[in-house]
Amino acid sequence: MKKILAILLSLALLLGCAASMAEEKQNYGTIRVNGEFTLKGILPEGYQVIPVELSDNAIMIRIVSDDATRPAMLLAIAYDESYSDVNRLNDLDSDALAILEKTFTDTDPYAEITYDETTYGTRLLLSRTRSETYDSLDIFSIYKGYFVEFVLTPGRNAPVQKLTDEAIQSCIAFLSELDFVEGEEEPAVQVEGKTFTADITGFDREAKTINVSLLTPVVITEGDVAKIKVGDTIRIATDEVEISTLSNDGDNIIINDEYYLRKNAEGQYNPTFYDSPFLEEVKAMTITVPDSLVFTEEIDPASGEILEEKKTLTAADLFTALEAAKEDGVGFDSENVSVSFDENGEAVEIERFYTPWQ
Repeated sequence: MKKILAILLSLALLLGCAASMAEEKQNYGTIRVNGEFTLKGILPEGYQVIPVELSDNAIMIRIVSDDATRPAMLLAIAYDESYSDVNRLNDLDSDALAILEKTFTDTDPYAEITYDETTYGTRLLLSRTRSETYDSLDIFSIYKGYFVEFVLTPGRNAPVQKLTDEAIQSCIAFLSELDFVEGEEEPAVQVEGKTFTADITGFDREAKTINVSLLTPVVITEGDVAKIKVGDTIRIATDEVEISTLSNDGDNIIINDEYYLRKNAEGQYNPTFYDSPFLEEVKAMTITVPDSLVFTEEIDPASGEILEEKKTLTAADLFTALEAAKEDGVGFDSENVSVSFDENGEAVEIERFYTPWQ
């Protein structure tokens, strides 16, 4: 059975690593994976995190310096079913390690394989690849069936495309401080009696089911917001933003006159691009649509324009609209859809509403 990565990147990673910290000279990064483990580390001075891929199958993150002559790192995390019973690389015997080593030497027969371990006792496999045109160090480990891999390469503006011993030792020192912390499952998301913004990702009219991704606004803590200043480059969800101006609108903070950090009732901030909120998935589920479900429609399916009055329709009408949306017209995604549940967790209303930026 394929394992899905439920990836949660803390604001310390998405925001704090890119922002300067007045009180601390070190930048902390945290990645929580599937509630099974947390990877914690301290970034080398001057480095920041840039997510490349955050999908159901893999995490890929670049760790780069503001100085492009310094080496760059790529972090990749992916689950491998064949190692599902392996808690750590330390658990593999010499025969199993030889099989792993072969995956590196098959790519480069001259790869130099050595071993190290983190300060916390997690074994690391190091594979050095060198040629006239390419130089890299691949540092690999396993934790709870997940492959965790760092690839160190020379900076793109390095005068010589070679890794120095100093760069390698700096990377190993950084990795040696990585802490693989066993985690607990995230608490189950309760849908009873709640309404969520949603993406409808699939449907089956015959089975009377729809697949939905339930979403909530991204939250930035008051402490992280306090660290932001002009000149920082921060990452808000998928947007990388270089801050040129900061202003206030009451309790809200405006970045570059287009990104708004809107203070909520809990004293935290929800980022938006103008009026469009940044959202993150909290639950993916398949809903059996009862015949009693109310479909509230605010969009003309033919033109995509707003209706003069909302229509109150049926579950059958919902499936008809979903079928039409497959061909053309406005879809059923987070810009236009909400799903409401009753106290028993049954879907009772789906609304497709009009937004001017759709």
